[in-house]
Amino acid sequence: MIKYARITTAAALLAAIASAAVIVDESFEGARFPPTGWEKVQVRGAWTRENVGAPYNWCAYFHSYGYVGGMGTLRTKGQELTAVEHAVSFVYRYRADPGSGTTSAQARVERLESEAWQVVSSWPLPKRSAFQLYEFKHAASVAGTYRLLFYADAAQESIVFFRLDNVTWESGPFTAVAPASLGRVKALYY
Repeated sequence: MIKYARITTAAALLAAIASAAVIVDESFEGARFPPTGWEKVQVRGAWTRENVGAPYNWCAYFHSYGYVGGMGTLRTKGQELTAVEHAVSFVYRYRADPGSGTTSAQARVERLESEAWQVVSSWPLPKRSAFQLYEFKHAASVAGTYRLLFYADAAQESIVFFRLDNVTWESGPFTAVAPASLGRVKALYY
């Protein structure tokens, strides 16, 4: 449900914009990979950076190289979150060359519990031959340490190609300036 609120002062506008906190904002344009605050785990495959040209330029790229059980995870380090709603958006491209097995790609949010990471939410990503925007929301049921991760794998002799860019993870409440007028703020309620 989208609601509009009239903002009549500059102070009210700044307060509305500042109410959402950016946790992660990564476009993979820097020379360091993985970027600061990220970790990669790769089993029979590799996470690298790849230049795919405009408009995305550099992106994170996983290729399983056709190994049996090829898999890779790119994840943020743990972030302290409060018990509010959070939003994640990113663009991705995922394809697989058919072999005798299956492939998958997904985005996950995990919470640290008793020194072990537990999956809070998981979103399977459909195959896309062109970059596609994907967005989801999740609520932190309790304050704690959370991380965001992207996972791709290939079973048997299939090959998975997974590209990721423009990852944003925000903590609500969410407001954004409506493009037509600085006097209106679009508040997003999930």
